[in-house]
Amino acid sequence: MTSSHSGSRLAAVLYAALLSLATGCALDTRPHGLADFPKSPHWNAPAITQLASDAPQHRSDALIIAKDGELVLRQGQAVEKINTHSVRKSILAVLYGMAIEKGLVELDDSLEELGFDDREAPLTTAEKQATIRDLMMSRSGIYIDASGQNWERPARHASKPGEEFFYNNWGFNALGEILERETGMELGELMATWLAEPLGMQHFAPADVDWDSIDGSSVRQYVIYMSADDLMRLAVLVADEGSYRGKRLVSAEWIRDMTAMHSSTATDPEGAFGGGFFDGYGYMWWTRQQNGRRLLCADGWGGQYIIIDPDTRLVMVNRRNTGTNLLAQGWFLWRGVETDRPYMFNLFEQVNDMLDEEGRQAKQGVPPANGATASNHRQPPAI
Repeated sequence: MTSSHSGSRLAAVLYAALLSLATGCALDTRPHGLADFPKSPHWNAPAITQLASDAPQHRSDALIIAKDGELVLRQGQAVEKINTHSVRKSILAVLYGMAIEKGLVELDDSLEELGFDDREAPLTTAEKQATIRDLMMSRSGIYIDASGQNWERPARHASKPGEEFFYNNWGFNALGEILERETGMELGELMATWLAEPLGMQHFAPADVDWDSIDGSSVRQYVIYMSADDLMRLAVLVADEGSYRGKRLVSAEWIRDMTAMHSSTATDPEGAFGGGFFDGYGYMWWTRQQNGRRLLCADGWGGQYIIIDPDTRLVMVNRRNTGTNLLAQGWFLWRGVETDRPYMFNLFEQVNDMLDEEGRQAKQGVPPANGATASNHRQPPAI
């Protein structure tokens, strides 16, 4: 993380705090969180709260579960703006769908056609044939130093565009710059206008997108800070195939294409997919087969997860607070431990199975025996 992001963000936080003290009132008087979300019949059900009770011990700092767009569980640092890390890429994929449908960019536009280059590591003619689609599938064949990438990459020119899957931050970062160029809007403003406002996000602001850079490449990395509450709104949009509370923001066709397996363990080495944890990759979204279910996943370093079952419409958002300033982020990088990812996916499966079984019993007129609907309907804790 460079000082450019942390310095500007710290200055903004200090300014807001000073202004709040000077005025003696909060800067935003709207009710924060997901107060406008309907509560599921399973809201705070004892069986589910018991299942998730040990999530903090598995290093979950915020956990929200929803089904059919209704809240099931909300605990932890749900309003804290936390670095999304690689979940940023999955957010960008939704924005690209909107831009494509507005006619501002096309999937098969090549870097050459777009006039995009890396000024510090100029692209070859062959590399410039990589398309937006190639970059989104992480099959660009462009292997250049990238901000935010600390894992070994293939030798430059090891493959041609479209040939091989490699989780490649250079391409992801380039997509952020390209989207700004083609829309004529800064990424923070794009997110605020196209996502935050129509989804009713209460914490996100344009300044929560910043940029990092490194020596060796002119392509910068976009960094997105979001609360778990706001990220849940985006997750519900994807689970509902591009609609949010009856309003369509992006086509169902785009959501299905975005989350389809454009690369998989059938086409590329198993270890390329999150060390074998996932089995496929779409347009900046992972897929995972888990005990007969096909899950859609956004996955970020530290423990930033969106998990969606498109069939049952169960959605889980998990956050791990990796620090909101330079000192805290440096400490987490040095000593911090990520959320236990297998635990979270197992918890998701347990909740999914529990609610599925209860749904089947309800259709048969059998009263629930596991306490899943014995909700006390208490409000989320103040966070």
